[in-house]
Amino acid sequence: MAALWFQQLFIQHPGELPGINYLNLCASLPTIISAMISKNLLVIVVIGIISAALFNLVL
Repeated sequence: MAALWFQQLFIQHPGELPGINYLNLCASLPTIISAMISKNLLVIVVIGIISAALFNLVL
C-alpha cells in the first residue's frame, strides 16, 4: 500500500528530481489522520475518497 501511495505522491520528471503532487498530498493528510484514529478500513477508504473529491473540486 505504501508503494502505491508513494507512486501517486511523486511526479516523475526525466533527468530531474521528482516533484510532489500537492493535490494527493493534501488529500492524504485527512486519510492518514482518520487511519490513526479509527483503524477501520472502511472509514479510511471513505475519508480518502471524500477528501480526494473535495480537494479536486477546490483546487
